[in-house]
Amino acid sequence: MVNIYSFRIVCVLIAIFAIASCNLTKHVPEDKYLLVSNELIIPDGTEIKESKARSVIRQKPNHRTLGLRLRLRAYNMVDSTAAAKAEKRRFKRYKKINRRRLKRQEKINERRIQRALERGDSTYRKKEIDLKDTINPKPTPREKLKYDYGEPPKLFDSSAMETSREQLQLFLQKNGYFDGTVEAHVNLDKEEQTAVVEYVFHPKEPYIVDSMRLETSNEVIRSKYEKYREEGKNVLETPFRFDTDALGDMRRSMAEFMRNEAIYGFKDSYVSYLVDTLSGGHKINIVINIAERKVEKEDGMKSKPFAPFKINKVYFHLRDTMTYDGNFYEEEILSRNMTLTPFDPIPTFDTMRYDDYEGRNSEIRTATILYNGKPMVRPELLEFQNYLEETNFYKEDFAKQSYSRLLQTDLFESVQYEIVENKDNTLDVHYYLKPQKKQRFSFEPKGTHSLGFLGIQASVNYINKNLFRTGSRLKISFSGGVESQPDVFRDDNESNTLNQDISSFNTLEFGPSVQLDIPGLFPIPLTKLSKRQNPRTTFSAAYNRQDRPEFQRRTFQLNYLWKFYDVYRTQVFTVGIPIIGGVQFVNIEKSTPFEQRLEAQNDLFLINAYSNQSIWKDLKVSYQWSNQERKKGNVVLSYAANLDVAGLTIALLTKDQPVNDEGFREFLGIRYSEFVRLDNEFRLHHNYSEKQSMNYRIQVGGGVPLENNGPNLPFDYSFSAGGSVDNRGYLARSLGPGVYKYYLDTGRTVTEIGDMRLGGSVEYRFKITDLFEGTIFSDVGNIWTYNKDKNRPGGQISNDFYKQLSVSGGIGLRVDLSFLILRIDAGIPLRNPALPQGARWIWQDDDPYIQEGIEQWGYNSAGEPRYKELMPNVFQPRLHIAIGYPF
Repeated sequence: MVNIYSFRIVCVLIAIFAIASCNLTKHVPEDKYLLVSNELIIPDGTEIKESKARSVIRQKPNHRTLGLRLRLRAYNMVDSTAAAKAEKRRFKRYKKINRRRLKRQEKINERRIQRALERGDSTYRKKEIDLKDTINPKPTPREKLKYDYGEPPKLFDSSAMETSREQLQLFLQKNGYFDGTVEAHVNLDKEEQTAVVEYVFHPKEPYIVDSMRLETSNEVIRSKYEKYREEGKNVLETPFRFDTDALGDMRRSMAEFMRNEAIYGFKDSYVSYLVDTLSGGHKINIVINIAERKVEKEDGMKSKPFAPFKINKVYFHLRDTMTYDGNFYEEEILSRNMTLTPFDPIPTFDTMRYDDYEGRNSEIRTATILYNGKPMVRPELLEFQNYLEETNFYKEDFAKQSYSRLLQTDLFESVQYEIVENKDNTLDVHYYLKPQKKQRFSFEPKGTHSLGFLGIQASVNYINKNLFRTGSRLKISFSGGVESQPDVFRDDNESNTLNQDISSFNTLEFGPSVQLDIPGLFPIPLTKLSKRQNPRTTFSAAYNRQDRPEFQRRTFQLNYLWKFYDVYRTQVFTVGIPIIGGVQFVNIEKSTPFEQRLEAQNDLFLINAYSNQSIWKDLKVSYQWSNQERKKGNVVLSYAANLDVAGLTIALLTKDQPVNDEGFREFLGIRYSEFVRLDNEFRLHHNYSEKQSMNYRIQVGGGVPLENNGPNLPFDYSFSAGGSVDNRGYLARSLGPGVYKYYLDTGRTVTEIGDMRLGGSVEYRFKITDLFEGTIFSDVGNIWTYNKDKNRPGGQISNDFYKQLSVSGGIGLRVDLSFLILRIDAGIPLRNPALPQGARWIWQDDDPYIQEGIEQWGYNSAGEPRYKELMPNVFQPRLHIAIGYPF
């Protein structure tokens, strides 16, 4: 049954890979050879990286995807002669079409000329018909496959091999192996017409840097250098193997360190190395030389000793006339006998001195604002973004941080800064700011997918980016849409039910929302805050109504959050104000059949999920970190965590109140939830090149429902598994919990939720063309309940939870439409933990599964086992269509 289907799939995949990998030398000329690989033979103990050595080889084999030369295969699939003939035929066809169009254009223009003469007009509107492009005609799909995606065979070139050998030998010398040599050999297979090039390394004994000293008469530089040796990055400590790349890294790092130690104008080019190899043996002495600094004077370039610089004045130039009352051009430009073209920046004439900071270091929290009419933003907000403070020492990092902070305000169309050097070793800092439009309306239609269920949504938005000149961002939205969602209960065959639900939009959602984002920590003014963090306060309120055939769900939510950003926004720490920081009210009006079904099933978990309740957050904390902005290399890491604690304070306030008819206490007339929940997610993206990457994700989350909460977490805070962004071998919310044997339960629901989650995913992504990207993925995970559920036996978390993980695999296609990523993933369950022992993997015998069905359902009147009618195909492939990457 299932095993036959899976065997066929495996056979088809093997056949595809076999076909894709054969006949590679079909179009290789008889006297030529296809370069299939470059082999590097490096003796053990040689301190060089093979990946760096490979990067200097001039001639490389054809590109591989999953070990297969698919691009070469695509190139070979299309015959060049046939493609050229087709291009010639298309050129002749285009010429005929253009001749017809030109004749038609000429006739039309003759008629227009005649009508113009009859009217007595001396001119007429000339008709120009678009012609087919015969110079750069649009390529056919066959040509796109061959020339855009395809790659011609990389033929072995002996001269390129020799050049690569020379470059590898130079690479050895740059890494300290001055006496090293490299040999190059080629192994030709005349029968297969392939070539394998071997580069054999003979590194010999490396040269070791035995001593390294700084040579300079500038005592300031000498003291900063000693500090760099103790605190800096990429510092080389003797003895070490000579390495030009490492020395280059040290040069750049030292120059950056100097600039951050107030040594303004210190460039990499001022640092040079004098290498002495005459001391004998394989020892090297290096002298670090610091050149004189050159600055431009009126009479030419002059030397100026390196010295620490301080900030003299800070200026903010608000280049706009938004608040100017009158005719700016006549009153300010012409009156000064100035000219201003459309390409010139707007000058500023009004001046304001800001010195209102009330905290520590108030003497350096000052600045000068230049504007026209009235500053478009309050001065304290501008000064709050500046790290190059007056009378303080200069640091290059402070200039970059100030630039980033000003951009992050989202108030300016452009941000530029200029640092002017004064004669007394001080600097003036000028920020030139061009404001952007303050208000806008927008209409945003979009396709949506929630756990794999598609929908259509649109929103009308009003955005004010600078409310009351405070840099506060106000957004008012009204959104609505429809979505496909499966029924909560299955009434017939699983596949039929799901297909019917998903093919129709049966869920309507709409509601308004308001969000106000304020710089600083409201109600604390900016003039009392430190710049070390970039805090913001967010107030939001939202009402949402969801109409489904089974119920109407209304949600009202309030949030009061403090957010703390680091300078480069690689970290975001969010905390909710206790009790009022996160409030949610949920009201559900159930249809009579749905309520009757809930009561008949007597499922406490479902009854609790679909019940009225309120959530009052005692603590709401989230943390996000990523090295995306400051990453070095090709690895991007990110981590996110969310902690929610709700109902504990309200429980203390209501501990003496009587319970309601359902056994729960209420606050303000509504039952409240009481729980603790923590969710974590870790992601790693390893980009091997622009066209290949490995991507990983781990999700660990769990919650504990407390006394007034019922047996499980509230529906909005529960976990689910399966779908387009989780375990893609399963439909959304259909996996788990635990080892619950859903296939033996006629009362099972489409929606399965849990209180704990463990999951992981890995994806190999590879570019096919600029438009298409392929992927091979595998997902693992499951969900569990914290409390025992009699309706879902086996769903409770246990000590052997790690044995209850499901495994899925599959392939996918992404379509990059620039404004969105359309994703299609085909996944299949490889391991189903709910199945009996010996039948959990797709390749295992399915007899235990069949026997369970026979024991549970027996036979029908015709003597046929009923499990075929009642039990789903547990290893059925699933197709997911979604928007964006899964992670």
